[in-house]
Amino acid sequence: MKIFKNNETIMVLGTSFNGVEDMIIHARERKPKNGVYVGEDSELYPCFDSSDYAYEDRRYTNLVFAKSKEELDAKMNVLNNMKQIKSNYNKLTCELHPMAYWGGDVNNDVFMTESSSE
Repeated sequence: MKIFKNNETIMVLGTSFNGVEDMIIHARERKPKNGVYVGEDSELYPCFDSSDYAYEDRRYTNLVFAKSKEELDAKMNVLNNMKQIKSNYNKLTCELHPMAYWGGDVNNDVFMTESSSE
């Protein structure tokens, strides 16, 4: 597993993303970046009171990457139907490589799967 700062440039399938926010933007816009498609499965941080509900916008985020829309759709089908593997909605698995997980806070790093050849 590789670990990156959330604002660090991250290379995925030969494409540079300017931090995790760039990945999330491409996932939400459903537009590939240089031929790399990004899919997102995320969950809002827990809210405990009215202040949380009013101001909390952080999300636990799982991201998958693909070279085609069809490959992305297949990966998203698996991702959306799998249970979290660890706490905080973490579904990071090599089965969906390349894949990333971000805990949603500016202090959290981004975790990326690695292939066996990396």
